[in-house]
Amino acid sequence: MRSSADYVALPSAECDEPLLKEQVEPTVSRRRQTQSDNFILWSTAGVTLTTILSIILFFNALWNSHDEQVASLVVRPNPYFYLDNILRNTTQVFPPVVNFPQVVLHFSAEDPERSMQLEAHRSGPTVFGTVFPDDRQIRVSASVSTLVQFRTLDYAMESCVVNLSLPVETEKFQPDIDLVEHSMIDIWALEDTEELAQDIRGALLARAPRRRTLLATLPFPASGSRQSPEFRCPSGKFTTIELACSNVNAACLVEFWQSRRVKPVGGVYIVQSSTPVS
Repeated sequence: MRSSADYVALPSAECDEPLLKEQVEPTVSRRRQTQSDNFILWSTAGVTLTTILSIILFFNALWNSHDEQVASLVVRPNPYFYLDNILRNTTQVFPPVVNFPQVVLHFSAEDPERSMQLEAHRSGPTVFGTVFPDDRQIRVSASVSTLVQFRTLDYAMESCVVNLSLPVETEKFQPDIDLVEHSMIDIWALEDTEELAQDIRGALLARAPRRRTLLATLPFPASGSRQSPEFRCPSGKFTTIELACSNVNAACLVEFWQSRRVKPVGGVYIVQSSTPVS
């Protein structure tokens, strides 16, 4: 028999499910948002770190490869390849070669660092622009030394002497000579045989190489010429010489301009003589 009281259905799982979803979904959403934020954060940190490491490795490799390229760079390839086999045991003797310095630089004789100064030059305006002639200034005193560098020319001409003489004044060339007679000059062969830049501006280490061998101590002649003893100057290489006042005589001054184009030749240059090919 039915009760007169109305039947009230109890809440079922189906009825509770929306309530549970409303409670769980915000928690899950916040957790997912946190995980997403952490992922983005770590990803950004990883990309940043990788980028920094890549940049460091790139510049490190670039610097190392630059050093290797500079060290192994053949600035002037050997033009006399295989001539030693062709001319071996030849008796041919060639006449001497006069070789003027390509580079002339000065530095303070009192500077322990031997920092070189850009050489003086005689430039002049022309209709074509400013022209820099082949004039080079030799300047040796108690306070200034001169560095000269030669490139040894020709093949099997490897016996050299340094020549000292005063240039001759001509109609188109003024040497502007200033000479204290009997100035004693030390002629030094320097250690470095690498090619020096003619323009040393911006060079990191524009310093004169260290002295290696004293070739001679000679009075700079007011007339005629004086020459050092012979020394070996390998073909295709660079010979670097320093001219400095000797301690033998306190009064020392040699200053003039020279040019390889002026005849008769005069100044500071080397004379190369023929040598046998072994």
